[in-house]
Amino acid sequence: MSDDPAHLEAALPGFCRARAVVKARGDSVAPLGFVGTKFDFYRFANRFRLVTCFQGLRLDGFTEETTSGYDALTRAFFAWSAFERYAEMANDRAPYRRLFAHHPRKHVRELAAHCRALDPEHRLIGFLLDQSILPAHATFLARYRDGHDFSVLTLAASMRHIFAHGILTAHPNGLPAENLANLSRSLGNFLIHFIRSDFARRVALAEKLPPP
Repeated sequence: MSDDPAHLEAALPGFCRARAVVKARGDSVAPLGFVGTKFDFYRFANRFRLVTCFQGLRLDGFTEETTSGYDALTRAFFAWSAFERYAEMANDRAPYRRLFAHHPRKHVRELAAHCRALDPEHRLIGFLLDQSILPAHATFLARYRDGHDFSVLTLAASMRHIFAHGILTAHPNGLPAENLANLSRSLGNFLIHFIRSDFARRVALAEKLPPP
């Protein structure tokens, strides 16, 4: 995977400005509000580029609907993996209260409402709860099911985890693949938008810091 600044800038607007900040501060990512090293930051940027450049799967012998479901699941998988790396750099963990402190809550509420509309009978939620491997996922999935909007992000975390273990398919618990594809795309789009928005905020703040 290329680390060409132009490619990374296209995927993560502000990357070149952030890199200049890091260099000016002796290769420290602290001005961006991150922990770790510049190499952690560069690895994240490349992983994030993978999400934004993903163009789908080609599957012989699968219906268009099923392929679309697996497409969206794979993209959501990549998106959550990139988000986990971003959260680690931001030194935050689930439920990511500090990380989302500056993000408009309406976006989370809209995402939760959209996902509920695509799974009105809780078919996906029921499947994820039944197959949940991590206790924390089960707790937050139940909270989302019971109306806690912010816990909608656990859908992406749980889907990524169970998909990686080969359990989640494009038709979980009878949910139409089209619904799963739309839901997965929405989760992936939300995470991409959030990372770009939060990163732009961090770069702008870092550039306002007094010279070292």
